[in-house]
Amino acid sequence: MSRIRKFIRLQWHEKLLFCESLLLHLFIGLLLKIVPFRKIPGLFANRQFETPTLEEDQPRHMVSGQQSILVENVKVAVQRAGAVSPWRNRCLVSSLAGRWMLSCRGIQSSLSLGLGKLPDGKTIAHSWLMCWGTEIVPRNGDFTPLYTF
Repeated sequence: MSRIRKFIRLQWHEKLLFCESLLLHLFIGLLLKIVPFRKIPGLFANRQFETPTLEEDQPRHMVSGQQSILVENVKVAVQRAGAVSPWRNRCLVSSLAGRWMLSCRGIQSSLSLGLGKLPDGKTIAHSWLMCWGTEIVPRNGDFTPLYTF
């Protein structure tokens, strides 16, 4: 099935989340080319929210049902937009886009930057995004976290 047909079959709120995520992917990809990387964590830091911060190992049932559904919807939207994103560093762009989307909705998350090794010995960088035990952008392997914000 073509991508356009899949898009047409989405529910209205899924279309809006996808469009938001895709625009953020494009904007953040350009931002990463313009802004020095050392300033990125400050731009995407968690803001102070009135809702309590939940640690990643706390059970998801402590989160309201609507918030849990929202986190899952953001996860799907980020994955869909990441699949059509033109940028090479999709994990970082997707993590920052997901972080922005959650932050705008008053939900804190944890973004990690790490390094891992391929079987041939090459070192690779990866970023992943966690929110209340849900991997918005998956860790996908054995990566050593170097920086989490």
